[in-house]
Amino acid sequence: MRQVPDRNGGITDPAMAALIGSLSRLEPTAPTWCAGWSAHSIAAHITGAAQERADLIEEHLAGLPGRATRSWEEREAPLRELDGQVLRDRLLIEATRFERNVAAMDPEDALEYTGWTMTAGRMRAHSHSEAALHRWDLVGDDALSRMFMSEPRLTDHALAAFAAIPALNEAQRWSTAAFSVGSFRLRSAGLDDVLIRRGSAPLLVPQATAAPADPVVELDVADRLLVLWGRVPPELRPAGGPVDVDQLVEHLLP
Repeated sequence: MRQVPDRNGGITDPAMAALIGSLSRLEPTAPTWCAGWSAHSIAAHITGAAQERADLIEEHLAGLPGRATRSWEEREAPLRELDGQVLRDRLLIEATRFERNVAAMDPEDALEYTGWTMTAGRMRAHSHSEAALHRWDLVGDDALSRMFMSEPRLTDHALAAFAAIPALNEAQRWSTAAFSVGSFRLRSAGLDDVLIRRGSAPLLVPQATAAPADPVVELDVADRLLVLWGRVPPELRPAGGPVDVDQLVEHLLP
């Protein structure tokens, strides 16, 4: 008999709970803001990540030797073959299992995930960030998405991820893109700037360190985070049709 999870799921992370709730209201074939991905693709992606983190923690707590994280395709391909409702049930099971397992880690304990040595707190932050971003991909700019994407800690986490996992497409975009200027700042009021500099990972720097001639792109904190992750918020799209994030940045540069 197929295991059917408790619909409450025991999920304590509000972003993950919101993502699961949003998936329940969408058809698996629904398009998303993540180019080429349907709602079903996102469900498989989040489920595979939650399962892999839960498995790695379980093995770590059992004293087993560390192993490499399985690739996205290895984790997600069999999940994409599942029926839509079966996959959503599986997501709830794996997300709950991750929360239970990460709660069993000592605060200073750490293990490797995607080549990044993570404490329990960092793993929670990674899961929260992933759920918040992909919920935006599902539903766009509703009030809940704006609330999650406006959390400054998610910008901090994104930059830490880019530095720790340089193979990420988003990390490579910012270090290798041939913008018309060699460096510029993404600025949100009241927060440190994100310095974009060709050949380097983006990093946070105080606004006060900017020279008068430094190019600055002013963005709402939620929009800045979305741009960092390669998304183009609808209200920032210039007239004339679709645009990718590199074109958007060139459009916004002074």
